[in-house]
Amino acid sequence: MRRVPWLLPAACAAALALAGDTKSHLTLGVLRADGLMIPFASYDGHWSVPWPVDLHDRTLPITLSDVDPGWWGAVDPASLWSAFLTDGSKRPLKIQTLRQTHIFCTARLGVQTDYFNAPPSPDDPTVAKDGLAIAGEGALLSVERVAKGTTAWNAVPPVIVKEFNHAEKIAAGHFTNWKHPYTAEQRAAYSIQIEALYRSQEQTRRGSWRVSYVEAVRSFPARPEDNGCGLITYASGWLMERAGHAPRVELQARVTYCDRDGVSFMQPLGRIVLDDEVYWIYQMSSWRDEAYAVSRVRPDEVQPVAVAAGGDCPRSPPRRGPI
Repeated sequence: MRRVPWLLPAACAAALALAGDTKSHLTLGVLRADGLMIPFASYDGHWSVPWPVDLHDRTLPITLSDVDPGWWGAVDPASLWSAFLTDGSKRPLKIQTLRQTHIFCTARLGVQTDYFNAPPSPDDPTVAKDGLAIAGEGALLSVERVAKGTTAWNAVPPVIVKEFNHAEKIAAGHFTNWKHPYTAEQRAAYSIQIEALYRSQEQTRRGSWRVSYVEAVRSFPARPEDNGCGLITYASGWLMERAGHAPRVELQARVTYCDRDGVSFMQPLGRIVLDDEVYWIYQMSSWRDEAYAVSRVRPDEVQPVAVAAGGDCPRSPPRRGPI
């Protein structure tokens, strides 16, 4: 299965920057191409996930006026919303009605807006995300998508190779009834290919640094028992670089097949600055699930501060080999 286009937006993503206000109040939602908005995180000095994720055994509101005010988080239910789209544009966003939908196999409650780009495809388990919905105002900040083959792109593999090999060794050792057919030394002979690279340059009281999110793969030749789809190691994570310090690399890896079963991809939705802290906002999605996240980005660490499940489907029966 191939990476769907909306996981790799052509334009830089954008979001809201609010600086210097220790009493900032903000609520975020992912905005889908069909105009449905899913609120997922709120900030009032601390991050929370107030909008309900699990609808099981819950009495749901019928109209917007019936929504529990606490579901809106730090903002007033009557707050104005804005859409920050992946093409870099911004527009007012009017919320209209509540609407239930299925994301993968999970029922979710969203808010229909006056935005519309494209209808859902009956063949897809989810809908493309066109940007971020925000209750609040401010300036735009972007997350850069680095172009394939550029100097910046080609410079990453040598920087991450040591941590990639370490993460691969851990991933290969997780299995109890399966052993990787290639030794660590044999695996290291195969090159690392970058598949996606996002980055931003930051400047706060903590200093100046660059943070990148990397998705990289090492592919192995298909064996007869692989049915034409060979093993891969897929690694993703963060690269932090600042002058006078060695690069800090934080990767997690998964050993799977070339169909990338169980692999999650990032779609950046932008970044914000609140109280001199930088936060990336993004979607993580695989072939069977998606989630929406906010992570605090510092020169020496990246820490998730709000994560909301978007929807999922049960795993299919595992094939022989890694799962």
